[in-house]
Amino acid sequence: MQSDLKGLEITSGEIKHWSGINQKSVYRPATVKKLLGEGLKTIIIIGLLLISYWIWSLIFPEFYLILMILYFIIGILLLIEDFFKFWLTLTRPQFVKLCQQVERYNTIVKALNIYDELQSAEHPQELLKNRTAIIEALTLIRTELIKGLKIERILKKHQKFIHKNPELFDPNFTALTVLQTQEPTTEQGRLLYQAFKIASEVHQQLQQLQQQPISPNRNIKNKE
Repeated sequence: MQSDLKGLEITSGEIKHWSGINQKSVYRPATVKKLLGEGLKTIIIIGLLLISYWIWSLIFPEFYLILMILYFIIGILLLIEDFFKFWLTLTRPQFVKLCQQVERYNTIVKALNIYDELQSAEHPQELLKNRTAIIEALTLIRTELIKGLKIERILKKHQKFIHKNPELFDPNFTALTVLQTQEPTTEQGRLLYQAFKIASEVHQQLQQLQQQPISPNRNIKNKE
């Protein structure tokens, strides 16, 4: 990986640091189909646990009480974990959307790294002529995504704080729009266009976060 690509990818550790949430603690995407599917998986796992308990209790009947307690604890922990994920997914929809944007952003970074490897392997047809512009766009997008994670966390922790710190809602979007181009037809151009599309969606989400109503008598604490 070339030096200008190092540090561009947003890691899971960074997401947890800026948002206070592990991205694995939410279901993505937060659709009814996804949530129902995860619920069905939990039911199937619990069913398998019951079958497993029944088999082991037949093999070792003298330990049936210990096995019952053990499997009961495993089932309860499984239900608690799934309940927490469901609750977090439903109460932090903006975080879920930002995680999806981060995934798309990281995909572009990895794709650009592949183009660099092709170039180093002397494949002239795969040369990325607008690489500098893409790096510049990705750098700005990375800043916007991290800012979005910070803002989402602050909104959930203490919404009144936003009104006292309006500078947090000053995303550097002008530079991105200056770089913007029409949708191209080449593979390299489409890569850059996808970066701009992500930037636009992130900016729209930041505006939606800013426009959320503030309840004067309610503070929403962040679930660490």
